[in-house]
Amino acid sequence: MSDNNLHGFNTTLQQVDERYAWINDMIKARQELVLQYMKLLNLPLSEAEKSKEAQCYPSYEEITRFCEHMIDYVSHGHFDLYPKIISLIENASGRSLSIANRVLPRIEKTTEFLMRFNDRYAEDMNEGKLKTLKQDLSAVGRCLEQRFKNEDRLIIGLRLVHTIVSGQI
Repeated sequence: MSDNNLHGFNTTLQQVDERYAWINDMIKARQELVLQYMKLLNLPLSEAEKSKEAQCYPSYEEITRFCEHMIDYVSHGHFDLYPKIISLIENASGRSLSIANRVLPRIEKTTEFLMRFNDRYAEDMNEGKLKTLKQDLSAVGRCLEQRFKNEDRLIIGLRLVHTIVSGQI
């Protein structure tokens, strides 16, 4: 299994040129977030690990580490990456973007969900929370998958505008 498709997550787009190296950094951060997520689920990462049958709960430290990484990823997107992508697209195309109007509200919904997960699990852990952790982690996985798809749409929009403006079509 390649690192580009970890347990069903598309964690990377085609790498971009050096002018947009910060997108490659986002892709790497996405891959690290998915790896941390899979560790929380205790999913086997390789064929050898699939033989392990014991499922146990992640430690509080593992959960908080994941939450910290997740919040860093989400914050970096909202406060740095998305505005930069939208600005580049708008500047290159000379017009406002309907893609941003469609995609950003979808990303915002995932942010709200991920923040609620963080608020629930990053502060303290008790037995009641442990009972719902696996189910909540499953929902986090679906949420991350949607977020990644929408981020990909923004990046594809940037590539498309760049290609049109540079006359490479």
